[in-house]
Amino acid sequence: MVGSIDCMHWVWKNCPMLLAGQHKRKEKKPTKVLEAVADYDLRIWHYNFGSPGSLNDINILEQSPLFDSMLRGEALQVTYTVNGNSYDTPYMLADGIYPEWSVFVKSIEKPIDKKRKNYSKHQEGCRKDVERTFGVIQARWRILDTPCELWSTAKMDKVMHACIIMHNMIVEDERHLRDSDRIDFLFDVRNHPGGLPEFTVSRPARGSGHNTIEQLIVHTSKLRNACAHVRLRDDLIEHLWQVHGTLK
Repeated sequence: MVGSIDCMHWVWKNCPMLLAGQHKRKEKKPTKVLEAVADYDLRIWHYNFGSPGSLNDINILEQSPLFDSMLRGEALQVTYTVNGNSYDTPYMLADGIYPEWSVFVKSIEKPIDKKRKNYSKHQEGCRKDVERTFGVIQARWRILDTPCELWSTAKMDKVMHACIIMHNMIVEDERHLRDSDRIDFLFDVRNHPGGLPEFTVSRPARGSGHNTIEQLIVHTSKLRNACAHVRLRDDLIEHLWQVHGTLK
């Protein structure tokens, strides 16, 4: 799992009157939208800022460069197994408005049995990571929690970019404080008389990249595969039930 995806609005106080209409939606005030993907540690792995506030999450996704490398065949190659089935497309948690693509794992609106209720509970709980991230950056950088008085959208983007960079730097700097407890728990020195195990970490290989129309169509179909979305969701339902269902 890459992380969770969602959007956050930043009120644009000095939005020109000519542009106010396209920047208003339910917020009733002109806004610019931040699309972000964040993980459990609150690290922001992707952001796309600048869409007008009148757009919903799907409109913003269609304009986002989030999956450009995947469509070009240049994304990192990964493989994993869920419930005995193998997958090679990374996924992220999303709310109900996002489409049923192979890269999104969504909750079930009205779960009808214990397995699906268990799955929905864990999906909705984990998806709060991105909402927590928005709360942290707004609390840490108060400029993002107050109406922006800048006139230039380019300067707004620079402010957002700087805040995200500094946020990720803080996350990286504090990571060892959180990970130390996990390491002590996972690897008790008393159970490893020869010392703690060594791990070899390597970066996954990237795809070779394809620029032909045929390959673009193949990658697009794979990305937007609704059957793969349902299959992964069903496997996650079974996997989570095997792990947590017996604890009920």
